[in-house]
Amino acid sequence: MMSADKKLKILIKENKGFITYEELKKNQISYASIHGLISQGRLITEERGIYQLPEVYLDEYYALQHRFSKGVFSMETALWLHGLTLTVPNEVVMTFPYGTNTKTIKSAGVKPVILRSNYFGGVMDLIRINGQKIKVYEQERVLAECLRNIYDLDVQIIAPAFKIYVEKGNVDYSKLLKYAKMFKVEKKVQSYLEVLV
Repeated sequence: MMSADKKLKILIKENKGFITYEELKKNQISYASIHGLISQGRLITEERGIYQLPEVYLDEYYALQHRFSKGVFSMETALWLHGLTLTVPNEVVMTFPYGTNTKTIKSAGVKPVILRSNYFGGVMDLIRINGQKIKVYEQERVLAECLRNIYDLDVQIIAPAFKIYVEKGNVDYSKLLKYAKMFKVEKKVQSYLEVLV
């Protein structure tokens, strides 16, 4: 039978230098095992519930995803994560289901968007540095949603994003139009596509 320390080291290696508190519980590893590695300086914790090797970089988006697990990266943040803009967003934007308390989200410097409907549609996993996985909306959904009047996003962000999306060459018209219909921005999406295609 494998010792808890050995099992923990294998799990951390498999997770590319990380382990979360949830994974510890799932694998029946005591906190004492992880605490021993922390006190020896072989593991550190920069974000509550995430333990990492000292030489491993903790991606800020992964840390936020871990902290706010119901959140999905959206709007300008999702455009940047998908490579549809060169402008790093001033603030991180995440979408949450209706009823989410936003006090701690705002205090962490995240701009929350609360949706009554359409929260679940188009969520995908995006692999970041060191295999760290975050949830982000599909690029077609993000492009359509950014055109909603309620968000009042600058055309200097949206127009280049559509241009980059089209230049990538893998335009999914049916998906783009599906999300345009969902957010009632069909005419706006069509006008961008007419100019670019």
